[in-house]
Amino acid sequence: MVSSVTNSGIENQLDNLLRAFVKEKLELMMREELENFLKVERPNEPNCKNGYYQRSLDTRYGKIENLMVPRDRRGMFHTQLFEPYQRRDGWLETAIIKMYQSGMSTREIGKFIESILGSSYSATTISNITEVALKDIEQWQQRPLKKRYSVLYLDGTYIKLRRDTVANEA
Repeated sequence: MVSSVTNSGIENQLDNLLRAFVKEKLELMMREELENFLKVERPNEPNCKNGYYQRSLDTRYGKIENLMVPRDRRGMFHTQLFEPYQRRDGWLETAIIKMYQSGMSTREIGKFIESILGSSYSATTISNITEVALKDIEQWQQRPLKKRYSVLYLDGTYIKLRRDTVANEA
């Protein structure tokens, strides 16, 4: 018996493969960062690797669970890929700010994010994120204006004429 795979099944498999690939590459980069930190940046300090801790990270490729973040014995190493307590990369905040600037309400944005990521964000969380946009808007509104602006205003009217000598003339 031949079994067929639905389009959504293929999409889920591709999503899972992509997330696994991204997870693998992020972990590889963090291991290399730690190696460089211990051997190049701080070669004379008595420090060594100290296992891993797990982190989940929301990315534009979906939620990556159980990301293995390496650590050092003295607690001096921090990866450059994300901040120490960051749970999602900056794409989500940028998208929320853009949606808010285009006129969506915080509840609409929350529902939209829930439909995309599967995890919900409260209107309060979205309001906290959009405060960044409000600060930018207020800063733009309070910017100093120039004393003189050059303006070119063009206006035109198109009228079709019909004369005896020419069939169509504008």
